[in-house]
Amino acid sequence: MTRSRGLLRRAARLVLPVVALVLLTACRVDLATTINVAENGSGSITVVATADAAALRAAPELPDALNVDDLRAAGWDVTVQNPTADAGLTVTARREFANVDEATMFLSQLSGDNGPLREMSIVRTGGVNDSTYTFSAKGGLRDGLAGFADADALVSLGGAPFAESLATGGMTLADALGMSLSLTMPGEPIDTNGTTTARTDDDLTTTITWTIPVDAADAPLTATTRDRDVSALVSGFAARGFLVVMILFVAAVFVYVATVVQRRSRSAPGS
Repeated sequence: MTRSRGLLRRAARLVLPVVALVLLTACRVDLATTINVAENGSGSITVVATADAAALRAAPELPDALNVDDLRAAGWDVTVQNPTADAGLTVTARREFANVDEATMFLSQLSGDNGPLREMSIVRTGGVNDSTYTFSAKGGLRDGLAGFADADALVSLGGAPFAESLATGGMTLADALGMSLSLTMPGEPIDTNGTTTARTDDDLTTTITWTIPVDAADAPLTATTRDRDVSALVSGFAARGFLVVMILFVAAVFVYVATVVQRRSRSAPGS
């Protein structure tokens, strides 16, 4: 158990250093996190870090510098596409979860205490046919770009020299880094501060997206959906109503039989 937790802690930091390495070249990287929750509470987490072609030209050693062994050992499915269609580099890490509690555990390890997505949790309440899903998190780089490196890396680098690198390249942080979060949960939207994707009456899920701020923000990210199986609820009410009717019917039959027996006993000869 201790070894497994150690792997998970190390794995949680492996995707983010990819971003740090690219930012040192003052090029462009996009970090997209996608969370999909199924009706039974299971689902998947996918993190995609994409470096553009300019980043690979500036740092051709980047693909060889990636070490995803711990990430894979911790149960993540990792693929590295080099080059991409536009001659860039994409690292995709994906992990499935069995329930929302497990999802919360993996999400808490995904970004660490100082990364761009923190305190993420998914809670499911209610019954089988009427469930409410609640997501909450905080987004933004409250410690600046130092959030993309752990303490040991910062000591080795002598701090977080990312800002100086960006300034040298004549870029702002928003030019160099893009971060987004996409969340899909069962049911219809009840409340969110994100952008809800247009849905039809037949849609069984809701997709909500956020653009994560790249400044030292501590922006709250919230979403709530309600998943109701109306047909099952109606069937349940109908079944309970039918049961009540049957109970009343049986009771009425017993009363009728008892009344008939009592009348016959009174009219019998010698009574």
